[in-house]
Amino acid sequence: MAVGTEINCKYCPDFNKNRCDGKATDCLCRACPRNMGQCLCVKYCRETESVLNLDEDYYNLD
Repeated sequence: MAVGTEINCKYCPDFNKNRCDGKATDCLCRACPRNMGQCLCVKYCRETESVLNLDEDYYNLD
C-alpha cells in the first residue's frame, strides 16, 4: 500500500460520517502506510504501536 493515497479513506471514521471529503492532505488516515481497516478492527495502530481510542466523547473538549 502506497503512502499518501486515498486507499485508507474508506476506513476513516470521519470520512464515513461525511465530516471529511477525502481531500485533506494533513489527514493521518490518508498518509498511513498500513491497512487502516485492520487497525480499526483491533483498535491498535500497527504503525505507531499505540491503542486507538475512537470514542467521540473522549475527544469532546466542551
